[in-house]
Amino acid sequence: QIIKNSDLVELRELGSGTFGTVYHGKWRGTDVAIKRINDRCFAGKPSEQERMRDDFWNEAIKLADLHHPNVVAFYGVVLDGPGGSVATVTEYMVNGSLRNALQKNERNLDKRKRLLIAMDVAFGMEYLHSKNIVHFDLKSDNLLVNLRDPHRPICKVGDLGLSKVKCQTLISGGVRGTLPWMAPELLNGSSSLVSEKVDVFSFGIVMWELLTGEEPYADLHYGAIIGGIVSNTLRPPVPDNCDPEWRSLMERCWSAEPSERPSFTEIANELRAMAAKLPPKGQTPSANTRTNV
Repeated sequence: QIIKNSDLVELRELGSGTFGTVYHGKWRGTDVAIKRINDRCFAGKPSEQERMRDDFWNEAIKLADLHHPNVVAFYGVVLDGPGGSVATVTEYMVNGSLRNALQKNERNLDKRKRLLIAMDVAFGMEYLHSKNIVHFDLKSDNLLVNLRDPHRPICKVGDLGLSKVKCQTLISGGVRGTLPWMAPELLNGSSSLVSEKVDVFSFGIVMWELLTGEEPYADLHYGAIIGGIVSNTLRPPVPDNCDPEWRSLMERCWSAEPSERPSFTEIANELRAMAAKLPPKGQTPSANTRTNV
């Protein structure tokens, strides 16, 4: 639905990225996340701008139709923002992103929590792909978590929308903040191969983030990352103590060949099988809680 800019109250800025700035705000008394989209996302000739806005609008209609516990709820779009800018209005997740949670590392994620979070993401992505929606920017910054309940972390896929803009931006230039999660086919000129499997590649990198709590390639500069992705030689180092099943799934997800990457249905099934082998909660000796997946 169309949300009037005057119905929104911005409370504080949560962060900004390539495609815009996100605020925590209120809409008719409900906590929401407001994403003000950069004008430059709609840059180009007037006819192109018009087409981009149409794409944005058509996608918003699709997104408003999505309902899944692991996908952030999409409430509507703002078309009358400051200077004619547009915005999206979505569910607000109080704990913020998985990246924040991993950086704080206050509740170090044990094997069980990592599996539950990965499963949530896989369920959300399986649903999006079943609706023919490719995310294009799946990474820990865009996964929103609620870790309040000690027994059941909840993770939802966020930052939906703008998929055409994202895809074009990524293919045309690659963005430092997004590069480590980008599938090679987005960067090496084989854009005819771009499919929903780009999200599976990104998920492999997210699995690595869950495993290590680190940011991929934090010590590499932009050029080295692009070069490594394009030549398909760059992947994050896997710790020796990584569980073999986790490793196998992660490495298949980031396979150079899109057709070799599993679907999110297969991913969800494998993660479910791994979770079924875990001892029931409360039975793990405390000494084991620090080992990696």
